[in-house]
Amino acid sequence: MMTLTHRLALMGASLLLSAAAHAVPDLYPNVGQEAPSNSFVAASSGALVAHYTGLAGGNLNFVGVSINGVDGPTGLSDKSSAYGETFVLGQVTAGDSLVFFIDTTDGTNPTLRFYSDKARNADGKNHAWATSYAGDTLVPAGLHIAFEDLNGGGDFNYADHGIVVTLVSATPVPEPASWALLLAGVTGIAALRRRR
Repeated sequence: MMTLTHRLALMGASLLLSAAAHAVPDLYPNVGQEAPSNSFVAASSGALVAHYTGLAGGNLNFVGVSINGVDGPTGLSDKSSAYGETFVLGQVTAGDSLVFFIDTTDGTNPTLRFYSDKARNADGKNHAWATSYAGDTLVPAGLHIAFEDLNGGGDFNYADHGIVVTLVSATPVPEPASWALLLAGVTGIAALRRRR
């Protein structure tokens, strides 16, 4: 016969094991600072599936993707989706250009769409942060994309909606200063070659 102490110990162990069953992806480490931009491509062909990671902001948010410039459907509400719930964003072919987005509304103002490509955002801000995720029992290993849902960048916490996607690779987009340094280096090499 089990004593109360044994039952409590068993329940505690069960809770610890279930907590370890899914470890949510990392949160954005530089809250208050705009995240660096990334460009995304399909690493292989197949169904592009988003797995909800539990992040939820004050607004009602839905996630989607633009594949080769064509915006697809949205799904996975940050208010009603469960951790690990999936949504097929669309079918991709290796090499397809991908731009992730969220549709967000506070319930009183019109819905806004914010893209992972800041050039497509009316406010010119980056609304998505990406990092790799090792996976857990409910969400596979892949790329974690977390969104900021406030116009103008808001608090830049990138904790308003989160998904993990597979079949995707990300490449950092050089900032203008990086391009200037690269151009200066190429110009310097060309000048040295001309002297020889």
